[in-house]
Amino acid sequence: MRSYIILIIIVSILAIGATVGTIIVGSSSFEGIVTDKPYEAGLAWDEVRRNRERLGWSVSLRYGRFATGTNDLAILAVEKSGYPLADATVSVTVTRPSTRAYDRTYEAVPERGGLYRAGVDLPLRGNWDIVMDVRRGTERAVYQEQIVAEEVRK
Repeated sequence: MRSYIILIIIVSILAIGATVGTIIVGSSSFEGIVTDKPYEAGLAWDEVRRNRERLGWSVSLRYGRFATGTNDLAILAVEKSGYPLADATVSVTVTRPSTRAYDRTYEAVPERGGLYRAGVDLPLRGNWDIVMDVRRGTERAVYQEQIVAEEVRK
């Protein structure tokens, strides 16, 4: 009987220690609110989505493997008609879903056939959001995709 009580005490101490450790790590790594005004951000995102549908542009990353360090992002932009989106300006913002500390914006260089390229730095492995801001004249659309950067092995 006495050994059961000791076992229950040891398990309880371990559970409390794990809970306290989780709280300490979680509170020290969380930056706070990621979006300052979530309601307004939601309304703005709805407007962005409607604008994308109206324009009919198709903008997407040409996938490859992504690794920590410098990466060459290739972005394909196509008009509603299927022709390459010419004379556009494309900027790429790279951000981590959990923090703003690594946010960087890069200008993409146009190539032939609606292809745009940007060299971007991904300093950490894991998930990254790629936000592509495409402008042509007074028209503008924003597209977002998520990639995963793998650790570079030497």
